[in-house]
Amino acid sequence: MPKYFGTDDALKKLKRFHSFEYDLLCHVIGFVPNISTFEGKCTLVRHSYEDLKRTRAIRERIQDFGVVHPEKQIQEAWSNVVRHLMTASDEDYFIATVYRVIKPFQVHAYRTYIESTLHLNDAPSVEAFEDHLPALERQIAWGKQWIEAGNIGYEKEQEIEKFEDEIREHIHCLGDLYQSSDEQGAATEIPVYPEFTIPTDMKLEPRFVWRSAERIYDTLTGGVESPAHHSYTHFTELPVIDICATIVYDGRHMPFEYIADFVRQTWDEVRHSRMGFSRLQSMGIDPYQVPIPVGHYRAYCGVPLLERISALTQVGEACSFAPKRAWVKMAMENGDRLTALEHDFDMVDEKNHVKFGARWLKEIMDVNKETRTPEQVVSDAEWAVRNIVNDLKKEKGEKWQEDLGERFTSCAESESPLNLAPKIIIS
Repeated sequence: MPKYFGTDDALKKLKRFHSFEYDLLCHVIGFVPNISTFEGKCTLVRHSYEDLKRTRAIRERIQDFGVVHPEKQIQEAWSNVVRHLMTASDEDYFIATVYRVIKPFQVHAYRTYIESTLHLNDAPSVEAFEDHLPALERQIAWGKQWIEAGNIGYEKEQEIEKFEDEIREHIHCLGDLYQSSDEQGAATEIPVYPEFTIPTDMKLEPRFVWRSAERIYDTLTGGVESPAHHSYTHFTELPVIDICATIVYDGRHMPFEYIADFVRQTWDEVRHSRMGFSRLQSMGIDPYQVPIPVGHYRAYCGVPLLERISALTQVGEACSFAPKRAWVKMAMENGDRLTALEHDFDMVDEKNHVKFGARWLKEIMDVNKETRTPEQVVSDAEWAVRNIVNDLKKEKGEKWQEDLGERFTSCAESESPLNLAPKIIIS
């Protein structure tokens, strides 16, 4: 017979589920720069966006019980499990453990909750899980297939299984996700795992043969207008996926709405890159042969969170609308409606990203007790990122500038090389 429980026990379970979900949401996406394969990187972000929707549903149910901000009641014991996960040696260890250990534990806990609670009395909780379990189970199927279809040798698979067993044992020591109590696991000696640090450089599979500090056009096509330029979102946005992932992770101390905004933006950047990827393929251009400006990742991640958000959203994206409209116009005039629509839909997302950045720029300035004006922060951020990119171009033997010229003031008054929409070379 099911072990029915009352509202006090229901709230305890829901808060535990949410604590684990929220910590995973903030942390797992931070591993994206360590995922080298384009498919793995994009799919992990897509799943993070699905996880956000599930986390939000559980959060809203907890709010029914009078707990307005459940993310302020994160449980350290379960945070330590997440930090343990983040010690994974590489993407094979990480993806295997997320999809063969972590997510199956979640499915088991949620299904047990559904089976045990009173369906009419606790209908909102049941619906919160039932609405999202199919997506979670599809994720698990993808992860298992990704590992099984990969190139992991027998010896490495054995080592991965040892790491998976470590995580399983860690969770069992806490009494399992469904039935854990505050007392369980207290007497067990479990190491306290360190916080994950985002990598200095993003990883990218060897099929991407050309990693540049900045976008390269003249070398690619001899300075002649090319279809590769028209569908630029693939190679421009690919590093932005990883940059946005770090914005989520490094801002994990921020409110829930911050996490929601930038998880959504990271997913948008995946869509943009894939849009460009498919358009290049349709033009007969190998997306793996175009230069990927991985220097953008290093440059943006080389500045603090405040400056990273400012340079990306208030310069790179905010200044891109005029050239993007010009690209749409030229594509339509040349009968390339699909490329025009690529940029058309891209702009809808970018407008939201600029709003996200403007909102959280001010919030972080308040947290940091910043004395500069928002305009000064943006100008300083653009200058800092531009300098790092220029140094990387010199280091890579690409065309660099002895003098970077004037500092950025505004999109209307200044031209910044950080603009995510390139100029039309030949109209």
